[in-house]
Amino acid sequence: MSIYLFKSILSVVIILLTIISMYTMLEMLGRSQVKVDVRKYKKIHKAAGFLYIGIFMIASYFCLYYIYISRAELTPRSNLHSILSLSILVLFGMKLLITRVYKQFHNYVNIYGLLIALITFGMVGSSAGYYLIVSRLGTDISFDKIAQYKHWASTQKRGGAPEESAFAAGPESISRGEVIFKSKCSFCHDTKSTETIVGPGLKGILKNRELPFSRKPATPDNLRNQLVKPFGRMPSFDYLTKEEMDDVIAFLSTL
Repeated sequence: MSIYLFKSILSVVIILLTIISMYTMLEMLGRSQVKVDVRKYKKIHKAAGFLYIGIFMIASYFCLYYIYISRAELTPRSNLHSILSLSILVLFGMKLLITRVYKQFHNYVNIYGLLIALITFGMVGSSAGYYLIVSRLGTDISFDKIAQYKHWASTQKRGGAPEESAFAAGPESISRGEVIFKSKCSFCHDTKSTETIVGPGLKGILKNRELPFSRKPATPDNLRNQLVKPFGRMPSFDYLTKEEMDDVIAFLSTL
């Protein structure tokens, strides 16, 4: 099971606990004309709350650990998810303080609870909801590979490009291009066939009339543009120097 699917499952559990908490709260406070067992609902509400924060912290650990090992800059969607997550922590902390210490503000507890529930739906929707849709409920593992590769590519960009070298359309250039390809491209592309791994196989890529997927003429210039401004879900390699791109293209021309 991928880390993305695991976090999404945790998020679904968080949503279920949120629904339970909202239901028990409304049963305790909204049934003015119907007698309910308040003590029972209070216990369920409390248990759901502690389970919620426990699973929330586990999911947060995996998110923070992934950011740490990838060193990747957060996307706008990830930034929104982070802001919503921090908001939940603050609101949950305030709710806990009011119920335990500042009991004179107890009338505000219900408002905090509703805010936490509403923000939870936004938080889960921006992460697990998005993942489960684009990955077809976790069955399309190509999303996981692409996400991992994009993060890996960003760390390579931070580490700086390999030493520049003069371009020469000969054996040395082809050899350098092969080294670059194996370190940065072989994760997604097969050079010995046209079968798709994550991206299309590249056998005969410059011997065909068209590039795969983009269907643009198979020329070195179009291939170079593809590296800088990729077609589809491929990450950009605009951090490579012109010489390195030429070396990669020289290698691809031999396939």
